[in-house]
Amino acid sequence: MLLGTLIYGFINSAILALLAMGFNLTFGISGVANFAYGAVYIFSGFTVWIMLNAAGVPYLFAVIISIFAAGALGILIYYVIIIRIKGMPLSEVMATFGLGLAIMELFRYFNFVGYKYKLPVFFDGSFSIGDVYVDYQRLIIGVIAVCLTLSLYLFT
Repeated sequence: MLLGTLIYGFINSAILALLAMGFNLTFGISGVANFAYGAVYIFSGFTVWIMLNAAGVPYLFAVIISIFAAGALGILIYYVIIIRIKGMPLSEVMATFGLGLAIMELFRYFNFVGYKYKLPVFFDGSFSIGDVYVDYQRLIIGVIAVCLTLSLYLFT
């Protein structure tokens, strides 16, 4: 049980490290601590989920569309809110934190809570490390996350 926790904890930590570095890059470039950053990621995930389940869009196209949708939301947030309060650190924190909560509550308002989801399988199969079975897809996601993390560390 400890080995399984360590393996899956490492994979999930690599993904969360990418999210943290994205927040750090956003703050470093713009100088604004955008606390709505996580809500935009969730918006992106729900966009993919809705397109897969409600619209029947193929996975790759759903991901591409969600990237553009999250970018459009980020541009909207910038031009409607952040540009007005840039340079006022307390206002930046309060506005982006409130916006993040508002986005999250919109998902709750539209009943996007409690849904079960299944990650599409691209790499079928698994292998065992001791008594822990690790599927290839999670392993590849972890390897990609580690490679991206290292490249961001080395080249930024």
